[in-house]
Amino acid sequence: MSVAMSSLESLRSSVFTFESSVHSCHVLRCLDDQRRRDLLCDITVLAEGRSFRAHRSVLASCSDYFTHRVSSHAPQGLVVTLPQEVTVSGLEPLLQFAYTSKLLFSKDNVMEIRHCASILGFRDLDSACFDFLLPKFFSSSSATFQRKTCFLFLQPESQRGELN
Repeated sequence: MSVAMSSLESLRSSVFTFESSVHSCHVLRCLDDQRRRDLLCDITVLAEGRSFRAHRSVLASCSDYFTHRVSSHAPQGLVVTLPQEVTVSGLEPLLQFAYTSKLLFSKDNVMEIRHCASILGFRDLDSACFDFLLPKFFSSSSATFQRKTCFLFLQPESQRGELN
């Protein structure tokens, strides 16, 4: 009886972890909704004369540029004017990505978005998105882009081909 009781007490004092698979998506959805309603936004970002309201914590979480720009400023009413090279058409998809984890782009604007992402230091997009897609988009055109090499992946010749 003592062994069973000890086992039960051990089970009661064990630490368990529950990890929600939807919590982070829910939080991002709520933050995006707040941004759209200008609720609790604490930063204004200016690009090409247009202003965008956002949450500095979200921007700093996604971008080295914003991490450095917002970490030493007053808590409210911060206005950040972006470098002239950052365009509205490059910034808007990046803001949407910051709040939704979805980057919407086309063959026509992917280079501009990539350029803005590079200037603003948006994390994980180069290797996860641009380095993969740009060769597919521009393999036969004269467009130039710099490709980073993170690792070499050798695929057997029999499996090589274009992605559908």
